[in-house]
Amino acid sequence: MADKLDAAFERTTKLLFGRELSPLPRYEAWLRHRIPPGKRINSCFGHGSAYVPQYGALKSIPAGRVASEQDLEMAAGRKYEGPDYSLAAIAKAMQKFAYFVPTYSQGRNMEVEDSFLYLDCMGIRGCFDPFTSKNCAFVHSIMEAEGIFGMYRIDTGKFSIHCYNCINVQRCFEMDGAKNCSDCMFCHNVESLENCLFCFNTKGKRYAVGNMEIGREKFMEFKARLLERIVPELEKTGRLSFDIYDVLCQGKKKKGR
Repeated sequence: MADKLDAAFERTTKLLFGRELSPLPRYEAWLRHRIPPGKRINSCFGHGSAYVPQYGALKSIPAGRVASEQDLEMAAGRKYEGPDYSLAAIAKAMQKFAYFVPTYSQGRNMEVEDSFLYLDCMGIRGCFDPFTSKNCAFVHSIMEAEGIFGMYRIDTGKFSIHCYNCINVQRCFEMDGAKNCSDCMFCHNVESLENCLFCFNTKGKRYAVGNMEIGREKFMEFKARLLERIVPELEKTGRLSFDIYDVLCQGKKKKGR
C-alpha cells in the first residue's frame, strides 16, 4: 500500500505544483499540521494494538483499557460479578470488566492503516471518519474523495492538499470554506471559482488574483512566480512555512505591532 499512496501523492503534487514530491512520509508532519492526531496503543491483553484518535471524547480513553480487535473476545468475556447490582456498585467495578475496542468500520474496505470509523474505503492511512474514499492520507471527516492529503471536513474532493471545510474541490491547495472550486490556492469563503489565487468572500470568478480577474496569461505568470516560491521550500524542507490561516492573519499581526 505504501507504493500506492506514494504514487497518489506524487500525482496530486504534480497536478498542483507541476512537480512530483516524494516520498509521502517525508511530508507527513506538514500534512498533519492542522489535523487532529491519533496514536497506536498496545492492547492491554497483549495481542496487537489499536489506533486511537486524539479527538473529542476518544482522547480520554485510558491507554490501559484499550483492547485490540484481536482481543475483542477476551474483552467481551469480562463481566460484572455482583452481588450488588446498584448503579454505584457497577460504576465502581467498571475498571475490572470494562474495556474499549476503538475499531469501527462498515462496508467493503481494503488496505486501511491507522484509521478509525471508515466505510467503503481503499488505500487510506491516518484517517478519521473517511467514507467512500480512496488513496487518501492524514484526513479528518471526508467522503467521496480521491487523492487528498491533510484535509479537514471535505464532501467530495480530488487531488488536493490542505483544504478545510470544503465541498467539491478539485486540484486545490490551502483553501478554507470553499464550494465548487477547481485549480485554486489560498482562498477563503469562496464559491464557484476556477483558477484563482488569494481570493476571499467572493464567487463566480476565473483567472483572478485578490478577487480581480486578470486574464489567463497574466494569471499563469503570477501562478508560476508563486510556485517558484513554494516548490523549492517543499522540496528542501518537506513543509511550507505558511498556509491559508497565516495569510488570513496577516492583517491582525500588522495591527498588533
